[in-house]
Amino acid sequence: MNAQLKLLLYICLVVGMLYYVQQKYNLFEISFDNKESKQEEVENKIQRVEIINEDGGSIYVEVEIADTNELRRLGLSGRTELGDYQGMLFIMDTLDTHSFWMKDMEISLDILFIDSNGKIVDIFEDQKPCTEAFCPSIQSPYPSKYVLEVVDGFVGINRVEVGNEVVFDISFEE
Repeated sequence: MNAQLKLLLYICLVVGMLYYVQQKYNLFEISFDNKESKQEEVENKIQRVEIINEDGGSIYVEVEIADTNELRRLGLSGRTELGDYQGMLFIMDTLDTHSFWMKDMEISLDILFIDSNGKIVDIFEDQKPCTEAFCPSIQSPYPSKYVLEVVDGFVGINRVEVGNEVVFDISFEE
C-alpha cells in the first residue's frame, strides 16, 4: 500500500472517530444539521390537543410544539396562514404568568392560557399583529404552563371558554 493511500485512510479514520464522538457526546459546539433536518424536527413536533367545550364536544387541534427558548421565541411569526384546526402549543418551563406579543406576525390569533392541570385559565381573542407604532404585551394575570395559539375566530366558532379542559395527546421529550 503506498503512502498516499495510507494517509487517506488515516484521515478518514480520524474524521470518522471525531464524527462518532461528536454525535455520541456532543463535545464540540458544532452541528451537522441542515435545513432539511430542521424541517424534519418541526414536522416531528406536530401533535394534537383536544379541547372539551361547554357542550361536552371535543375539538381537536393539530399543534406544533414550541418547547425550547428558540422555538418559543420564533412562534408563528412570519406565517401567512394557519388552518382552522391548527395551532402552536407553547410548553413553558414553569407554571407562571407568561407574556406574548404579536411581533413579526402576519395573521390574527386567539390565545389560550392553560394551567398545569389542563384547564383554560384565560383567553385573548382576535389579537392583531403589531404595527410599527403599537405592539402591546399579551399577558394573563393567571399562572399558566401551556399557551395555545390558534387562528382568530376559533374560540367563538367552537364555543371555547375559560374553565374548559384541554387534553394533551402529545409526547413529552425528556
